[in-house]
Amino acid sequence: MTDNVAVELDIYSGVPNPAWTLQAAEAAEFQRKLKSLPQTSGGRIDNNLGYRGFVVRTGPTTAQVQRGTVKVVKDGETVFRTDPGRQLERWLLQSGKPFLETATFTLAEREFEK
Repeated sequence: MTDNVAVELDIYSGVPNPAWTLQAAEAAEFQRKLKSLPQTSGGRIDNNLGYRGFVVRTGPTTAQVQRGTVKVVKDGETVFRTDPGRQLERWLLQSGKPFLETATFTLAEREFEK
């Protein structure tokens, strides 16, 4: 049984970010994709204004997915992974398409053009 996987698009300042919960099959796919990412010795997650990627929470684990870097914190331990081609990040955005306003989806999608 897979824990609930809550996804937040970290894009707004001053108002709540859009969020949704993955269905069981999507949650399992997320876990598989996350575990398949190569581990790296370090990374950096920006806290700038505007698009800041995704925050994904499942059980005791929080993952921040941003611009090819994934920071995973579980039980107080931090591990960084790389997201080649930003595939996990793109997948997360697509998973939210039914839940996001069109303008918000388009704004986030533009981040992949940079």
